[in-house]
Amino acid sequence: MEYYRAICEMSHQYSCERTSTGPPPIPEMTIESLNINHSVNLRGQPGNNDSWLRFESYFRNALKRLEASDIDFAIIASNTPHNRFNRIVEGIGIPVLNIFEEVAKVCVKKNIVNTLILGTEPTMTSHVFPGVLGKHGILGILPETGQDQNKVISLIDELQAAKDNKAAEQIQSLSEKYLPVNSEESSAVCLSCTELPLAFPEYLSSPTFEVDGLSYLNTTIIHAKAAFEYAISSDVA
Repeated sequence: MEYYRAICEMSHQYSCERTSTGPPPIPEMTIESLNINHSVNLRGQPGNNDSWLRFESYFRNALKRLEASDIDFAIIASNTPHNRFNRIVEGIGIPVLNIFEEVAKVCVKKNIVNTLILGTEPTMTSHVFPGVLGKHGILGILPETGQDQNKVISLIDELQAAKDNKAAEQIQSLSEKYLPVNSEESSAVCLSCTELPLAFPEYLSSPTFEVDGLSYLNTTIIHAKAAFEYAISSDVA
């Protein structure tokens, strides 16, 4: 829903800035809506690639159905599957935009060199995202303790249930613990889960924003923006 809304809003703004007649055009989209409960139950164990086979197949099969519908490119509208991205896209013959790569590009553009990665358990325990950032000279920092990881997971559950127990303050507290203090290097908190930006409702449409001197990256909007820009650059809008 967030991706669709964001892409439509970007398309509307893009159209309004140009001469057009009739309703503003939007890119044609085909959506494969997967069952998050099922995908969570298919998750494997860290370090055991074979345990992730069914999880990977679930997303790969959806991409194959999209590919069969003659689309130009695809995105996986979720952070967690990107921890298995390379295996999921095996055998897929269309471009699939990687959310971690798109976030890294934004960090480079904004000279961000330290990022605190907050998200689901697979995202906070896998070194895939830090590895992608590292290729671009960016340090990806993961919460070190199970207590801090569980705090983020609880925040995600609460925000998904429309509860906000001072989520923004809790995220701020984690950032103070893990990000460099009084450093000349630019740092940011990476909200690597669709629910986490809900802690900052006034910035839901912003790919990046700042609150109380701290920069944030909204991976959902960054990814959606990359998809829209890819569409118009490829003349498929």
